[in-house]
Order: sequence, then structure tokens, then C-alpha cells
Amino acid sequence: RRFLGNGAPHKMSDPAAADPYWDGKDDILKAYAFDYEKIVQFRNKVAYANTLTGCCGLCLPCHFICERPNIKDATHAQHLAITRDGIRYVVDTHPSSCRFSCCDQGKTSKTVPFDKLTDCDVESPAGAETCCCIQRVLYIVQVDTASGSRDTGGHELTIVGLVDPEAFKRDVWSMKRGEGIEGVPDSITPTMMTRSEESSKKGASSWLGSGSSSGAFPSDVVPLLKEQNSLLSQAVGHLKTLASKA
Repeated sequence: RRFLGNGAPHKMSDPAAADPYWDGKDDILKAYAFDYEKIVQFRNKVAYANTLTGCCGLCLPCHFICERPNIKDATHAQHLAITRDGIRYVVDTHPSSCRFSCCDQGKTSKTVPFDKLTDCDVESPAGAETCCCIQRVLYIVQVDTASGSRDTGGHELTIVGLVDPEAFKRDVWSMKRGEGIEGVPDSITPTMMTRSEESSKKGASSWLGSGSSSGAFPSDVVPLLKEQNSLLSQAVGHLKTLASKA
């Protein structure tokens, strides 16, 4: 929060409030929190069930020593935000496999531009995992672009476990329309639609001003306008004549 001169709080977006990872990154408009604990609990249950059914419990030591810490680290490495350019999804560096440094997963970052976005949907949790033993509890956001592979079952970006997926979806579409995010200053950005409208206006202005720098009509239009004015004057004269005879 920032404060006005009179000490009253002024509502501003603070990305670090939702996720400290974005602290100090000036291009971030708004950050979105993952429900890390719920994600970890769900994935631990699934992994534990798979371990029991897959190797009859023989792999349980590896599950507790490596797999569970890996799940926690991979989950907490996720970060999501909206910038003026698009959706930014980051998975930070984290341990994996046997948890030796040589097995670390490097940082990855993906940005989906708003002008390429074609769909952003929220999938509610339904059904179960692992032979219907573990109920799904996590919301999934699917993001698609014109160049994505939705027809083959894939998506440009899949985001699992947001605290408020509907707010994220609403903000994405608002940015797509060029309306900005409510409560976030300077978040309005031109979209393909607004750029098209601006181009149309420029084209019309160019046509109107093509006759001269003062904005006169083109020379081939002037005779048509004069003829139209003449016909209108004649019609008005006929009407006045008829009115005087009535």
C-alpha cells in the first residue's frame, strides 16, 4: 500500500504482496498466488499411491527421501504474473531426481503475448487420480494461442493450483481487450483491436486530407459534390413552387 498526503491509504497493486519473488521487478503489473500447500498435499498423495501400487512399497525410502522434497521444491518454484507484454510464467531453479546439485532443474520462463492469445479457460476439479482413490482438488487454467496445439490435446500454457483462477482469467481478458486491470495503474495496453481502430482512423484522416495539407477533399470528389448540391437546390426550388401554389 501507498499513502496519500493526508495519510489515507491509496489502493495500488503490489506484486510482491501476492508473491515476494516479483519484488523489485518493475515490469510486473500484478502477481498471482499459488496454493502451494494444497498442491504439495495433493501431489504427495498421488505420488505415495503410485509408489505403493508401482513397486509394492519397495521404493518408499526413495519416495520420502527424494520424491516428496522434490515435489515441494518444484511446486514452490512456480511464479505467475501479468506484464504489459503478456502472461509470464516462471519455474525457478530447483532440485530434482536424487537432489544432488548436478541434477538441478534450471530456471525456465515463458511469456504468452496478449495479441497472440486466443483462449483462457478455467477447469474445475473433478474426478480422481490413481484408480479413483484421490479426488482432484486443484483448479487448472488452460491458455491457448493461435500457434498452439490445442487440436492435438496440448495447450500453450497450463497453470495448476492458483488461489484465485477466476481473477486471473478476468484480468487476462481485460488486458486482451486493452482495458487494463482494475486497481493497477498504467496497465492499459493497446491490443490488436485498438490498433486496428487507430489504423482505420488514420486511414480515414489520410483520405480526407489527401487533397491538400488543409484537409480538402480530393479533386475527383469535388465535381460530384457540386452536382449533388445543384440537384438539392433544384429540389428545394420545386418544393417552394408547389408550396406557393397550394
